[in-house]
Amino acid sequence: MLRLENLNKYYPPTGEVGAGAMPAPALTDVSLDIAQGEFFTLLGPSGCGKTTTLQCIAGLEHPGTGRITMGDRVVFDSDPGILVPPNKRGLGMVFQSYAIWPHMTVYENVAFPLQHGPRKLPSSTVRTKVQAALERVMLQDYVDRPAPYLSGGQQQRVALARALVSEPSIILLDEPLSNLDAKLRDAMRVELRDLVKALGITTIYVTHDQTEALSMSDRIALMNKGRVVQLGTPEDLYLRPKSAFVAEFVGRSNIIQGKVEQVGVDGRGVVNTAFGPLSCPLPATAQQGQTAELMVRPHGVEILPAGAEAKGANVFAATVGRTSFLGEFFDIELVSADGAIVRVFGSPYQRHETGTAVAFRLPEDRCLVLACRS
Repeated sequence: MLRLENLNKYYPPTGEVGAGAMPAPALTDVSLDIAQGEFFTLLGPSGCGKTTTLQCIAGLEHPGTGRITMGDRVVFDSDPGILVPPNKRGLGMVFQSYAIWPHMTVYENVAFPLQHGPRKLPSSTVRTKVQAALERVMLQDYVDRPAPYLSGGQQQRVALARALVSEPSIILLDEPLSNLDAKLRDAMRVELRDLVKALGITTIYVTHDQTEALSMSDRIALMNKGRVVQLGTPEDLYLRPKSAFVAEFVGRSNIIQGKVEQVGVDGRGVVNTAFGPLSCPLPATAQQGQTAELMVRPHGVEILPAGAEAKGANVFAATVGRTSFLGEFFDIELVSADGAIVRVFGSPYQRHETGTAVAFRLPEDRCLVLACRS
């Protein structure tokens, strides 16, 4: 449905421009295939290239090199110089600021693309389409309300209705929930995904919020420094990150350093860490003596019942350090005798007092080796 091939874009150097000044890469060899009806998210920190990628799809930015294909139509190709303007790409877009015109009513805002777009429609058709779009976002009773008298959530829905009214095949969403309060943002995540899925619209969603990305997406492209560093389902990125950057950006994690002590024939082995020998699956290329970098999620660590001894595979002794009550869980630091720290998310119904001696387990199947290096 939508294909990006080797998109590269550079911005002019900032600050003092001298003979040795180099342009800054915004995108480097970005290639993606997005299926019809897919909810696809571009995720990453500020400045990673996700919004630039979205704007290149929209035609608001132009890559230096590469190719963009929508269905059977090439809308950008640097080699033959093809460049289809934004208003002829048939896209809907919702901006972070919503871009609602304050001097217009809800109806006038939503009708604008039909009245001033490339295909001007009869007023009777416009009214029918606007009413249908407002019903989809549950604003049919607000047709004549002036835009300034809408709440943040209602403005977001008006922007969405305006993007949907021309029935685009692809809709682009640039952090559309970031201006909403936390409770409304949670509700709108569900409503927004359900709506575009019900309509079968291919959705490209930009966010830096990992919760939004994990809860809404069919697939996620995690970007950093203009590159796609991992592409996959939410479960792939959370449970099977390919690097420490992915592990730490998508969710929270413990990164544990160690050395490969033993390599088994069954794909498992032992890594010697600051806590002690840790049994875990190893990459096929792992060799004895290599430095290993492991990850285990705080939710994956098990604090053993009071009085349990530090015996058995991957069971270690520690002392409870800092604890923070976060409502849904306790955020707990466990400190080994050598000062190594592992972070645990424990039950909100079970308090662990600072200074208490405990034992904890790192289950084998929850320990992921990110890298082994000589």
